[in-house]
Amino acid sequence: MPQLTILMPAFNAALYLQEAIESLLVQTFVDFDLWIIDDGSTDETLSIAKSYNDTRIKIITNPVNQGRVKTINKLVKDIQSPYFTITDADDVSHPQRLEKQIEVLKQDQTLMMCGISFWVVDEQGYTVRKLKLLTDLTELRAKALQQSQFLGPTTVMRKEVLSAFPDFYRAYLREEFADADLATLILDKYPATNIVEPLYYYRILRSSLSRRNVTPQNLNLHLLVGFLSQQRRTNDQDCLQRNATEEADRFMHEIEEPYNLDPSFLFRHQAFVHLYWGLNNLALENVWLAVSKSPFRAKNWISLLYIIFRIGLFYLNRSVNKVHYRQLMRTQ
Repeated sequence: MPQLTILMPAFNAALYLQEAIESLLVQTFVDFDLWIIDDGSTDETLSIAKSYNDTRIKIITNPVNQGRVKTINKLVKDIQSPYFTITDADDVSHPQRLEKQIEVLKQDQTLMMCGISFWVVDEQGYTVRKLKLLTDLTELRAKALQQSQFLGPTTVMRKEVLSAFPDFYRAYLREEFADADLATLILDKYPATNIVEPLYYYRILRSSLSRRNVTPQNLNLHLLVGFLSQQRRTNDQDCLQRNATEEADRFMHEIEEPYNLDPSFLFRHQAFVHLYWGLNNLALENVWLAVSKSPFRAKNWISLLYIIFRIGLFYLNRSVNKVHYRQLMRTQ
């Protein structure tokens, strides 16, 4: 039995799947199984997965797309290895990533989860920003009330997580924040940490963000994760664990109020989210929609000018310091 099981759900991931798979097959830590789950893809995802002749690879197929939450919740029940991780089919791991995370977990048996700092990269693989995650448990728990302190695809977890949280991904948090919710559940109950070195390359795709049905709720699900965490710290259980979903509904409904009062707020909010992740065209599109919705609101014009300024700085920096993740791999 391998020490580690890697689950890689993939839906129409043909464009980047080869990079993702090969970054795992060249890991310095070799004692793992890689489960590639083709989730009803209509492109070449399945044929690319089948092209590899490596005994560590197991291919699983869903006849129709079931989504990440349902797919993973079904498959984690079959994990037998002492450690597991759930990675994205369009991301890349540094060759030493898994070795370093497994070593941290082996050195401290109290740790239930180990994440890692990461680089955000664009569709071509060029860096957008570096996110250095906290390592201290006290700081992690304090900050988790405002924002998840782990990037789900980077985390390596112990198998004991599966018995501690039998629901695993909670559907209420949807595809976008189910892993952030799980990481915070683990953090509230057990010690966990991150590795400071950024040894994961998290790819941001225009399609994955722009094609969502964007609502005030899914822009603010991170606040719900913090709200649920605060409930657990106060009352041992959160409202979802008590099957009192109306409390979560009420919390999310209250979040909608500012968006109802200002019809441009949704677009302005989206614009800053896109700006953060380096999706500059989408940032401009959305801030202009905000201006169009409410042209007499000064905040929209200020946001437009600020976003234009930030995008200008971004491309100025790119002109003198354009770095591909492959260059970083050679120097780290």
